[in-house]
Amino acid sequence: MEETETTDKLDLLIVDDQQIIVDGLAMILGGAPQFGNIIACTAISELMNAIEKHRPDVILMDFNMPEIDGIQCIEKILERFPEQKILMLTGYDDTELIREALKIGALGYVLKNVSKEELIIAIETVNDRRRYLDQQVQNRVVEAFILNEDTNATGQVSKNDSVKLSSREIEVLKLIAEGKSSSKIAEQLFISMNTVDTHRKNMMAKCGVNKVTELITFATKNNLI
Repeated sequence: MEETETTDKLDLLIVDDQQIIVDGLAMILGGAPQFGNIIACTAISELMNAIEKHRPDVILMDFNMPEIDGIQCIEKILERFPEQKILMLTGYDDTELIREALKIGALGYVLKNVSKEELIIAIETVNDRRRYLDQQVQNRVVEAFILNEDTNATGQVSKNDSVKLSSREIEVLKLIAEGKSSSKIAEQLFISMNTVDTHRKNMMAKCGVNKVTELITFATKNNLI
């Protein structure tokens, strides 16, 4: 009986560049009866070997990693392990990142302030190859959908409160306005250059502009920075 119960447990791989986050998640989830082995990985260089060796049922992954960003990481994992199930567990609620992650193969997307109970539900759902978005992420997706509909109808985004930037986008935008390069912004915010560029593209789409200079002008006129 004990062997049967063990085989039914889900094995997890936690991928995050912060050891304290990894340790915390391992401790929180380690006490849940649904889970068996919980492996941790804090560097992309270790990731493929960890997947090959342990064959986790579900990978919990953040966007921030030292070598490459989360989008590239998903691509690399699924290129080599196409059946791997991935749940994004991150602090980023940017709709462009959500869209890209799901588009290239992640099955779920939850924010790091999610409860233990909901995180377990998300893991189990993804393990069944069903999509899972927590409520905050769902709200962001709906807001983006509505904003996009308004933009398509009018041909432009109105310069008012309908433009909502996340706190991280505003951080990036302020540094762009200061003239900092993508590499400097990435270094200062501890994110990859690709993530910086994704934020920039996302902000330009939200504000209905095509150039960085137009983005800064728009943001200044509308008190976004």
